Amino acid sequence: MSGVNVTFHSDYEKNSKQVKDQRVFKVVERKFKFLRAVGLSYPSLNAKQLNNIFENGVPVWEFYITKKWRCLFTYDSTKNEIVVLKISNHL
Repeated sequence: MSGVNVTFHSDYEKNSKQVKDQRVFKVVERKFKFLRAVGLSYPSLNAKQLNNIFENGVPVWEFYITKKWRCLFTYDSTKNEIVVLKISNHL
């Protein structure tokens, strides 16, 4: 899955407003580089598909940013595209 196209949902900034620590975004940027280059199989991402959660018919996935934060995104294998939805608390 190398060479995947990563884009951001139009509501990404609004949905990620709760994140006040800019270091979280730096980690996210680094992990996006892994996503683009290697794909979802990169070990430190710990990416997994969420059960029965879809956005516009495409399964929603998450990867770890820190113990507290997760990045939610969709992965459409037919388009080889990831759409980043938001960064959220891991409860």
